[in-house]
Amino acid sequence: MGDVYGEYSWAVRTYECGPDGVATMVSVCNWLQEAASLNAEALAFSKSDFAAAGENVSWVLTRLKVRMSRFPKWGETVSILTYPRGGRRIVAWRDFAIAGEGGEAIGCATSEWMLIDLASRKVVAIPEGVFAAANTVRRPVFGDEPFAKLRWDCREVAADALAFRAKRGDIDLNGHVNNVHYVEWLMEGRSGGTCRELDIVFKSETLAGEEVRVESAETEPGEFMHRVYAPDGRDHVIARTS
Repeated sequence: MGDVYGEYSWAVRTYECGPDGVATMVSVCNWLQEAASLNAEALAFSKSDFAAAGENVSWVLTRLKVRMSRFPKWGETVSILTYPRGGRRIVAWRDFAIAGEGGEAIGCATSEWMLIDLASRKVVAIPEGVFAAANTVRRPVFGDEPFAKLRWDCREVAADALAFRAKRGDIDLNGHVNNVHYVEWLMEGRSGGTCRELDIVFKSETLAGEEVRVESAETEPGEFMHRVYAPDGRDHVIARTS
Protein backbone atom coordinates (compact mmCIF):
# COMPACT_ATOMS: atom_id res chain seq x y z
CA MET A 1 0.00 0.00 0.00
CA GLY A 2 3.05 2.23 0.30
CA ASP A 3 3.56 5.36 2.38
CA VAL A 4 0.49 6.15 4.51
CA TYR A 5 1.39 9.83 4.79
CA GLY A 6 0.00 12.46 2.47
CA GLU A 7 1.26 16.05 2.38
CA TYR A 8 -0.65 18.67 0.40
CA SER A 9 0.18 22.34 -0.11
CA TRP A 10 -1.53 25.38 -1.63
CA ALA A 11 -1.57 29.16 -1.38
CA VAL A 12 -4.28 30.79 0.73
CA ARG A 13 -6.91 32.37 -1.53
CA THR A 14 -8.59 35.72 -0.98
CA TYR A 15 -12.00 34.12 -0.47
CA GLU A 16 -10.60 31.98 2.36
CA CYS A 17 -9.73 35.05 4.44
CA GLY A 18 -11.63 37.36 6.72
CA PRO A 19 -11.43 41.18 6.72
CA ASP A 20 -8.04 40.99 8.47
CA GLY A 21 -6.52 39.18 5.50
CA VAL A 22 -5.92 35.86 7.28
CA ALA A 23 -7.61 32.51 6.81
CA THR A 24 -10.53 31.50 9.02
CA MET A 25 -11.32 28.36 10.99
CA VAL A 26 -13.90 27.51 8.33
CA SER A 27 -11.17 27.59 5.67
CA VAL A 28 -8.94 25.35 7.78
CA CYS A 29 -11.77 22.81 8.08
CA ASN A 30 -12.18 22.83 4.30
CA TRP A 31 -8.45 22.16 3.87
CA LEU A 32 -8.57 19.26 6.32
CA GLN A 33 -11.48 17.70 4.45
CA GLU A 34 -9.67 18.01 1.13
CA ALA A 35 -6.42 16.58 2.50
CA ALA A 36 -8.29 13.64 4.04
CA SER A 37 -10.05 12.93 0.74
CA LEU A 38 -6.81 13.09 -1.25
CA ASN A 39 -4.99 10.78 1.15
CA ALA A 40 -7.87 8.27 1.18
CA GLU A 41 -7.73 8.29 -2.63
CA ALA A 42 -3.96 7.68 -2.57
CA LEU A 43 -4.43 4.76 -0.16
CA ALA A 44 -7.22 3.24 -2.28
CA PHE A 45 -10.04 3.51 0.24
CA SER A 46 -11.90 6.56 -1.02
CA LYS A 47 -15.58 6.75 -1.96
CA SER A 48 -14.66 6.13 -5.61
CA ASP A 49 -12.58 3.06 -4.69
CA PHE A 50 -15.51 1.57 -2.78
CA ALA A 51 -17.82 2.32 -5.72
CA ALA A 52 -15.41 0.59 -8.15
CA ALA A 53 -15.61 -2.50 -5.92
CA GLY A 54 -19.42 -2.43 -6.10
CA GLU A 55 -19.92 -1.03 -2.58
CA ASN A 56 -22.34 1.87 -2.15
CA VAL A 57 -20.62 3.31 0.92
CA SER A 58 -18.87 6.54 1.85
CA TRP A 59 -16.98 8.17 4.70
CA VAL A 60 -18.74 10.56 7.07
CA LEU A 61 -17.03 12.73 9.66
CA THR A 62 -18.27 12.16 13.21
CA ARG A 63 -15.71 14.07 15.35
CA LEU A 64 -13.22 16.85 14.68
CA LYS A 65 -10.84 18.72 16.94
CA VAL A 66 -8.68 21.56 15.62
CA ARG A 67 -6.16 23.77 17.41
CA MET A 68 -4.38 26.68 15.70
CA SER A 69 -1.53 28.76 17.12
CA ARG A 70 -1.98 31.19 14.23
CA PHE A 71 -3.81 31.37 10.91
CA PRO A 72 -1.96 31.81 7.58
CA LYS A 73 -2.41 35.03 5.65
CA TRP A 74 -3.55 35.62 2.07
CA GLY A 75 -0.97 34.28 -0.41
CA GLU A 76 0.94 32.27 2.20
CA THR A 77 1.65 28.65 1.33
CA VAL A 78 0.06 26.27 3.81
CA SER A 79 0.87 22.55 4.02
CA ILE A 80 -1.16 19.79 5.63
CA LEU A 81 0.33 16.42 6.52
CA THR A 82 -2.33 13.78 7.17
CA TYR A 83 -2.42 10.06 7.86
CA PRO A 84 -4.69 7.33 9.28
CA ARG A 85 -4.22 6.72 13.02
CA GLY A 86 -6.03 3.41 13.50
CA GLY A 87 -9.50 2.87 14.91
CA ARG A 88 -11.88 0.12 15.98
CA ARG A 89 -14.57 -1.76 14.03
CA ILE A 90 -16.88 1.11 13.02
CA VAL A 91 -14.65 4.16 13.61
CA ALA A 92 -11.38 5.21 11.99
CA TRP A 93 -9.11 8.01 13.21
CA ARG A 94 -7.06 10.46 11.18
CA ASP A 95 -4.54 13.09 12.33
CA PHE A 96 -3.31 16.30 10.70
CA ALA A 97 -0.27 18.55 11.13
CA ILE A 98 -0.68 22.06 9.69
CA ALA A 99 2.32 24.15 8.63
CA GLY A 100 2.68 27.67 7.31
CA GLU A 101 5.33 29.30 5.15
CA GLY A 102 8.72 27.66 5.51
CA GLY A 103 7.38 24.68 7.42
CA GLU A 104 6.44 26.57 10.62
CA ALA A 105 4.04 24.46 12.72
CA ILE A 106 0.86 26.51 13.10
CA GLY A 107 -1.81 23.95 14.01
CA CYS A 108 -2.95 20.38 14.32
CA ALA A 109 -6.17 18.42 14.16
CA THR A 110 -7.60 14.98 14.74
CA SER A 111 -10.77 13.39 13.43
CA GLU A 112 -13.03 10.35 13.66
CA TRP A 113 -14.84 8.84 10.67
CA MET A 114 -17.46 6.19 9.98
CA LEU A 115 -18.58 4.40 6.84
CA ILE A 116 -22.27 4.54 5.93
CA ASP A 117 -24.31 2.68 3.36
CA LEU A 118 -25.57 5.47 1.10
CA ALA A 119 -28.88 3.69 0.44
CA SER A 120 -29.84 2.71 3.99
CA ARG A 121 -27.85 5.54 5.67
CA LYS A 122 -26.71 2.96 8.25
CA VAL A 123 -23.20 2.55 9.64
CA VAL A 124 -21.18 -0.36 8.25
CA ALA A 125 -18.01 -2.07 9.47
CA ILE A 126 -14.71 -0.59 8.28
CA PRO A 127 -12.50 -2.90 6.18
CA GLU A 128 -9.40 -4.22 7.95
CA GLY A 129 -7.26 -2.79 5.15
CA VAL A 130 -8.02 0.69 6.45
CA PHE A 131 -6.65 -0.14 9.88
CA ALA A 132 -3.63 -1.85 8.32
CA ALA A 133 -2.67 1.48 6.74
CA ALA A 134 -2.45 3.24 10.11
CA ASN A 135 0.57 5.29 11.09
CA THR A 136 2.76 3.47 13.62
CA VAL A 137 5.51 6.10 13.98
CA ARG A 138 4.07 9.51 14.80
CA ARG A 139 2.45 10.06 18.17
CA PRO A 140 -1.25 11.11 18.18
CA VAL A 141 -1.41 14.89 17.97
CA PHE A 142 -3.83 15.16 20.93
CA GLY A 143 -3.00 11.91 22.75
CA ASP A 144 -4.71 8.54 22.67
CA GLU A 145 -8.11 9.84 23.88
CA PRO A 146 -8.50 13.26 22.25
CA PHE A 147 -12.27 13.64 22.35
CA ALA A 148 -14.05 14.83 25.46
CA LYS A 149 -17.78 14.28 25.79
CA LEU A 150 -19.69 17.33 24.60
CA ARG A 151 -23.09 18.08 26.05
CA TRP A 152 -25.42 21.03 25.51
CA ASP A 153 -26.72 22.02 28.93
CA CYS A 154 -26.76 25.81 28.56
CA ARG A 155 -29.84 27.52 29.93
CA GLU A 156 -29.06 30.89 28.40
CA VAL A 157 -28.40 31.08 24.66
CA ALA A 158 -27.21 33.89 22.42
CA ALA A 159 -29.77 36.53 21.61
CA ASP A 160 -29.10 36.05 17.90
CA ALA A 161 -30.05 32.35 17.78
CA LEU A 162 -30.68 31.40 14.17
CA ALA A 163 -33.43 29.48 12.36
CA PHE A 164 -33.36 28.74 8.61
CA ARG A 165 -33.57 25.95 6.03
CA ALA A 166 -30.60 24.05 4.60
CA LYS A 167 -30.00 25.00 0.97
CA ARG A 168 -29.20 22.75 -1.96
CA GLY A 169 -25.82 24.47 -2.11
CA ASP A 170 -25.05 23.10 1.37
CA ILE A 171 -25.24 19.48 0.18
CA ASP A 172 -22.12 17.41 -0.49
CA LEU A 173 -21.22 14.17 -2.32
CA ASN A 174 -22.98 12.11 0.36
CA GLY A 175 -26.31 13.85 -0.18
CA HIS A 176 -26.41 15.74 3.12
CA VAL A 177 -25.17 19.04 4.56
CA ASN A 178 -21.38 19.15 4.40
CA ASN A 179 -19.65 19.22 7.78
CA VAL A 180 -17.96 22.56 7.12
CA HIS A 181 -21.32 24.31 6.69
CA TYR A 182 -22.15 23.41 10.30
CA VAL A 183 -18.92 25.15 11.32
CA GLU A 184 -19.97 28.21 9.31
CA TRP A 185 -23.36 28.25 11.01
CA LEU A 186 -22.11 27.93 14.57
CA MET A 187 -19.42 30.59 14.05
CA GLU A 188 -22.27 33.09 13.63
CA GLY A 189 -22.96 32.62 17.34
CA ARG A 190 -19.52 33.83 18.45
CA SER A 191 -19.60 37.42 19.67
CA GLY A 192 -16.13 38.48 18.59
CA GLY A 193 -12.59 37.28 19.00
CA THR A 194 -10.63 34.80 16.89
CA CYS A 195 -11.61 31.15 17.23
CA ARG A 196 -8.37 29.17 17.62
CA GLU A 197 -9.81 25.89 18.87
CA LEU A 198 -12.79 23.87 17.66
CA ASP A 199 -14.12 20.61 19.12
CA ILE A 200 -17.22 19.29 17.37
CA VAL A 201 -19.33 16.13 17.27
CA PHE A 202 -21.61 15.39 14.31
CA LYS A 203 -24.63 13.48 15.56
CA SER A 204 -27.17 13.32 12.71
CA GLU A 205 -27.47 14.43 9.11
CA THR A 206 -29.40 17.33 7.61
CA LEU A 207 -30.95 17.21 4.15
CA ALA A 208 -31.74 20.02 1.71
CA GLY A 209 -34.86 21.98 2.65
CA GLU A 210 -34.90 20.85 6.28
CA GLU A 211 -35.22 23.51 8.94
CA VAL A 212 -32.31 23.90 11.34
CA ARG A 213 -31.79 25.97 14.44
CA VAL A 214 -28.46 27.19 15.78
CA GLU A 215 -27.87 28.24 19.39
CA SER A 216 -24.70 29.47 21.07
CA ALA A 217 -23.81 30.34 24.66
CA GLU A 218 -20.66 31.91 26.09
CA THR A 219 -19.72 29.67 29.02
CA GLU A 220 -16.44 31.42 29.89
CA PRO A 221 -14.89 34.60 28.48
CA GLY A 222 -14.03 33.73 24.88
CA GLU A 223 -15.32 30.15 25.17
CA PHE A 224 -18.62 29.09 23.59
CA MET A 225 -20.86 26.06 23.38
CA HIS A 226 -22.89 25.59 20.20
CA ARG A 227 -25.83 23.47 19.15
CA VAL A 228 -27.32 22.86 15.70
CA TYR A 229 -30.59 20.94 15.88
CA ALA A 230 -33.89 20.12 14.17
CA PRO A 231 -37.25 21.62 15.25
CA ASP A 232 -38.15 18.29 16.89
CA GLY A 233 -35.12 18.63 19.20
CA ARG A 234 -32.89 16.11 17.42
CA ASP A 235 -29.27 17.28 17.62
CA HIS A 236 -27.23 17.56 14.45
CA VAL A 237 -24.10 19.07 16.01
CA ILE A 238 -22.72 19.91 19.44
CA ALA A 239 -19.52 21.95 19.53
CA ARG A 240 -17.17 23.95 21.71
CA THR A 241 -15.07 26.84 20.41
CA SER A 242 -12.48 29.04 22.09
